[in-house]
Amino acid sequence: MSFRDFKRQLGLLTSRHKNLHALARKINLAVFHWEKRQQEKNFGPLNPSLRFFLIRSEGTDEGLMSLYIGRLREIYWSFQNNFVPFVDWKNYRTQYNIDSPVYGSLNAWEYYFEQPSNFSLEEIYQSRRVKLSGWKFFERPQEFFISDEILYEMTQRVPVKKYIREIADEKIKSNGINNMIGLLVRGTDYVKIKPAGHAVAPTPEQAAEKLDEFLLKYGARKIFLATEDENIYKFFLDKYGDLIYTSDKNLIKNYSGHDYVANEINSKNMYQFGLDYLVKMICLSECKFLITSKTAGSEFARILNHGRYLEKYIFDLGVY
Repeated sequence: MSFRDFKRQLGLLTSRHKNLHALARKINLAVFHWEKRQQEKNFGPLNPSLRFFLIRSEGTDEGLMSLYIGRLREIYWSFQNNFVPFVDWKNYRTQYNIDSPVYGSLNAWEYYFEQPSNFSLEEIYQSRRVKLSGWKFFERPQEFFISDEILYEMTQRVPVKKYIREIADEKIKSNGINNMIGLLVRGTDYVKIKPAGHAVAPTPEQAAEKLDEFLLKYGARKIFLATEDENIYKFFLDKYGDLIYTSDKNLIKNYSGHDYVANEINSKNMYQFGLDYLVKMICLSECKFLITSKTAGSEFARILNHGRYLEKYIFDLGVY
């Protein structure tokens, strides 16, 4: 077993224990990722009157919606503290990076989202005052906390790429998604690994029970199912038949349960996997009703919906 594989397996083990996981993360960062701490850089003579906040990825297995929402909080902090923000997922890669350009960019943030400023990455790496994002010894989670209302404003100020929104809007319009019950049910690594501190996901049976209540209350209508797990898709398809609709069939099959899903998907397919997931969450945000657990994806959909759901139900089953 390589050292990298050993660290991954240790991370999986500690992910099931919240305090142990937090301690292991601190030790790992201090020993192996000292360069990923917050720090000031002078890259060159350009823009001496400006302060840039270069927002990096920690290179973790963090999902796309969690990455986006977390970066929106950092971008808002930048604006509030007179920094010019820029997200660099070219030099600091995520699980969604691929080795060929997407619409001319190797920066994975730019595959999916607009940059929060008009500067180029090359210009920032020649500028005099650049603060690198990263971890601190004494982190204060509230430092980057923002309200739902501000978070919605940030989704408008730093939006999803136009071409992705157009893909989602076409599916919404042509399939009548804005009259559907939106149902998000997580599976795969989220359920098998049970990452510490994350909300417990409902079983398909629990979600179906709540769905039946909505169907009884509001009448039979189509159901927009958002899931990454083929087994969950088949469960609902078998139970509800033609009422089930999903925006794509790019689902995880034969998941081993031994590692994070990202490490079991061919890296060449990660861009498309992220694109399909983002389109699903936009579609979910346009449904008339919502049934979900507490996930970054459902938080994104709920924020983007901006209070337009006729009724929503969010499972609260504790945390892993």
